[in-house]
Amino acid sequence: MKKYLASLAAAALTLSLVSCGNSIGENSELTTKHTVTSVPLETEVPPAETSVPTTETITETTTEITEPVPETTVSTVLPLEEMMPSYGEWAKNNIIIADRYEGDKVRALLSFYSTESIGQTYAEMINRYKEMVGSSVNVYNMSVPLASAFYMPPDMADAYDDQSQAIKDLGKYLSSDVTNVDLIDVLNKHLAEYIYSRTDHHWQPLGAYYAAQYFCQLAGVPSAPLDSYEQCKIEGFGGTMNYFSGYVKELGDHPDTFYYYKPANDYTVTYYDSWFSNGVVDDLFYDWVSGDGCYSAIMGGDRNITEIKTDVGNGRCLVLIKDSYGNALVPFFVGSFEKIYVVDFRYVDISMKELFERIGVTDVLFGMSVSSGYTPGQIQLMSDMME
Repeated sequence: MKKYLASLAAAALTLSLVSCGNSIGENSELTTKHTVTSVPLETEVPPAETSVPTTETITETTTEITEPVPETTVSTVLPLEEMMPSYGEWAKNNIIIADRYEGDKVRALLSFYSTESIGQTYAEMINRYKEMVGSSVNVYNMSVPLASAFYMPPDMADAYDDQSQAIKDLGKYLSSDVTNVDLIDVLNKHLAEYIYSRTDHHWQPLGAYYAAQYFCQLAGVPSAPLDSYEQCKIEGFGGTMNYFSGYVKELGDHPDTFYYYKPANDYTVTYYDSWFSNGVVDDLFYDWVSGDGCYSAIMGGDRNITEIKTDVGNGRCLVLIKDSYGNALVPFFVGSFEKIYVVDFRYVDISMKELFERIGVTDVLFGMSVSSGYTPGQIQLMSDMME
């Protein structure tokens, strides 16, 4: 009974968190300009103001990338043994605070509870999408693990359900022509790097980079190495977990740094309403965000439908169906697909069948937190927008 009640509480918190993406104009902290530092991957330089010029018209070129560029790794933040938590304690909303009194090691961990039957329902929903698009369109599922899958203190190892097993469980119910992009082993190789935020429930874009590299390999499209991107950072990222944990003092005293990466190739971005109309050409990055809104530096937060046209002339058109976790993936697909459509399933009215037909989709990726795949209300939203 205790676990059942905890599961209900966790589901309510998860629904609140995955629906809370800070968007431009929705958070008062997003109205203040903030200096963004652009730095090389290995060596920092003095702060410099960066900006992305607004694109007035959409243009396409025929530049073609025929082969992936080898991956470039970055140096670790700490030795792995120093990165991993030593102890934990409970805070509000079933959140665990790891290494609370260890300075910048303090980390808030979001709860996760699952039942195999819910994972089966999610997988069967994706199978129906595959049946709808047919054999000519590739369909993938990427259930992004939460930080609690990797950074659990040893004294609380069994506090939440096993996310690795949950991802495998839903994978059992995916049809044979749907690819399950399991990130557990991919991210395990980079745990000493800054791949998850400590004070926010999202991953860091560096984690999304490694996930995108793996996905692009499976999809057979090129992917640019990390050192080809412009790295930017915003200091003082006090994320969502401050509030949801009940403002644990140590989280506020030791905020994150938000690192994000701008692709080098040419592209244009158009934001549409929920009916895929009234497009507005704008930037992909919002460098001036600050405070708990730093995750919104990418796309300005959770948009209804985003269209990105690139100079990658490979004819591949990706639809990314996502929650807020998917935002961090987007910049790493700009060098891989000719067209990208980012669809937030929580804020869309046009049917996916109509959208797919209008844009000529070749690839569909369900890229979202593992929690969304184990939340019945979220699954229903994705099912309802199919036709």
